[in-house]
Amino acid sequence: MPIEKDRTDAADLVFPATGEMGPLCRDLDWAATALGPVESWPTSLRTAAAMVARQGLAQNLCWGPELLQIYNDAYRVIMGDKHPVGLGRSVLWSWAEIAEQVAPLFERVMRGETVYFEDLLLRVRRRAAPGAAPLEDAYFTFSYSPVIVESGEVGGVLINCYETTAQVHARAVQAERDRLLDELEVERQRLEYVFTQAPAFLAVLRGPEHVFSLANQAYYQLVGHREIVGKPVREALPEVVRQGFVRLLDRVLETGEPYIGRALSVTLARTPGAPAEERFVDFAYVPLIEADGARTGIIAHGTDVTDQVLARREIERVLHEAESAREEAEMANRAKADFLASMSHELRTPLNAIGGYVDLLDMGIHGPVTEAQRTALGRVRNSQRHLLTLINDVLAFAKVEAGHLDMSPRALGACEMLSSVEPLVAPLATEKGIALSIKECDGTLRLLGDEERVRQILLNLVGNAIKFTQTGGWVVMACERVGPSVEVTVRDNGPGIARQKQRAIFDPFVQVDRTLSNPREGVGLGLAISRDLARAMGGELSVESVEGEGSTFTLRLPAA
Repeated sequence: MPIEKDRTDAADLVFPATGEMGPLCRDLDWAATALGPVESWPTSLRTAAAMVARQGLAQNLCWGPELLQIYNDAYRVIMGDKHPVGLGRSVLWSWAEIAEQVAPLFERVMRGETVYFEDLLLRVRRRAAPGAAPLEDAYFTFSYSPVIVESGEVGGVLINCYETTAQVHARAVQAERDRLLDELEVERQRLEYVFTQAPAFLAVLRGPEHVFSLANQAYYQLVGHREIVGKPVREALPEVVRQGFVRLLDRVLETGEPYIGRALSVTLARTPGAPAEERFVDFAYVPLIEADGARTGIIAHGTDVTDQVLARREIERVLHEAESAREEAEMANRAKADFLASMSHELRTPLNAIGGYVDLLDMGIHGPVTEAQRTALGRVRNSQRHLLTLINDVLAFAKVEAGHLDMSPRALGACEMLSSVEPLVAPLATEKGIALSIKECDGTLRLLGDEERVRQILLNLVGNAIKFTQTGGWVVMACERVGPSVEVTVRDNGPGIARQKQRAIFDPFVQVDRTLSNPREGVGLGLAISRDLARAMGGELSVESVEGEGSTFTLRLPAA
C-alpha cells in the first residue's frame, strides 16, 4: 500500500487534475510500460512530461528508444481514434502508416539534431472504420526537438505540432477563387474592348425596292464582301427575305417610324460561296426623309454583337452552374449536420452504458470496493458525465443546424419558468458561494414559447452566470413586459465581457478567456444553441456587459 501511494503521489505531481489527459495519465499503469512507474522516472522525464501536460499547444513527448508517447489535450485531437490506446505506446506504432517517413526524423533527433517542417503533407489514418480505415491527406507544421537527460545524452523527442490542413485547403480555395476572378476580369475587359472598338456598319437603301446605294467596310464585312451596291435587298441578300427583314424595311418606309432591334439573329453568308452562319446584331432602320418631307429610302446602321451575345450566354451558363454548386454545398452542409446528429446519438449509448456500469461497481454489485477504487470510479463517472454533456451540446447544435427542431409553443408564465429553473441551479450557486435570487416581477406575465427550449436557454444563462462569477458574487433573474415582448434577464456581477468579444460569444465553439490558467468546461456551444433556439421561437438573445462590472443576458420572446 505505501508503494501504491508513492506511485499515485508521483503521478499527481507530474500530471494535472484538469482536462482529459491529466487524469488519464495519472490513472495509466506506467509500470506496465518500458518507462516504469512514475516515481522511478528521472527528473528530466518528469519535468518534460509535466510541461507537455500543461501546455496549451499540441505537444507529444516520445521517450526512450521505444519512443513511448505522453501527449496533451491539444495533441489528443490530432490523434483522432488512435486515442486513448496510443498513450504510453510507441509513436511509430500509433502512426504506422507514416512510420517510414518519420522514423528517419526521430533517428536524427535522437542524435541531437532538431528538425522542422512547415505544411508537410502526410497521408494519415485517424478514423476507425471496419477493416482498414481510409487514409486522408493532412498537413502539419511541426518541430522535433531532442530532450537532454541528466547524463547529457538525448533521452527523448519533444514534438510541437500544429495541424494546418484547414489553412492549406483555405489557401488553395482562395488561390482558385483569385484565379477565377482574374479570368472573369480578363473576359470582362475583352468584352469591353470588343464593344468599344468594333466599328458600326452603315448602308443606305433607296426606293420601295430598297436598292443599296451606299455601304461601308463594316457592312461589307458583315455580308461577306458581296457586290451589293446597285442591287435591291432581295437580290443582294436573298437569305434575309425569309427572315422577315424586308417586311421590316417596307413598314419603316411606309410609316416613317424607325425600328430598333437588339441582338437580333440574322443568318448570312460571310464569304462568297460559304454556307450561311448566324450572327447577332444591334441595329436601327431609320427613314431617309428629303427636304420636301418625302421618304425616299432607309438608313441601316448598327453593330455586330455576336461576340457579346455568346459571351453573355456563357456567363449565364457559368452563373447557373455556380448556383447549382451553391445548392449542392448547402445540401452537403445539411448532410454534415445530419451526420453529427446521428453520431451524437451513437456516442450517447455507450456513454450511458459506462455510467450504468460505474454505478453498479460503486454499489458493490460485483464485490467490495475500496476507497481508492471508489475515488477512481468517481473520476470515471465525472468524466462520463462531462463527456455526455459535450455530446448533448453537439447533438443539440446539430439538430438546430439541420433544422430538426421539435417545437410546441404555448403560453408560459414567465415567473413560473424562473421559479422552475432556480432549484436546478441552486446547489451549484450554494457550492460556489453565489447569492442567487429572483427579482419580483408581474405574476401575470406570459410569454409564447416551447417550455423545454425556454428552460434549456435559462439553465444555460444562469449556469454560465454562476460559473463565471467569483465566490461571494450574486446572480439575479428577472422578467418584464417591453412592448409586444416579454424580456427575461439574467444579471451577474462577474468579470464582464470585453466589447470586442460580445458578438463572438454567440458563435459556435467560442469561449471567452479560455486559457490554460483559466480553463472552462464545455465546447462553447451553449450560447450559440440558446440564440438559435430563441430565434426559432420568434425571439432573440442578447448581452450587455461592462468589463469589471458584470453582464446582463436578455431573452426576448413574444408576449402571449
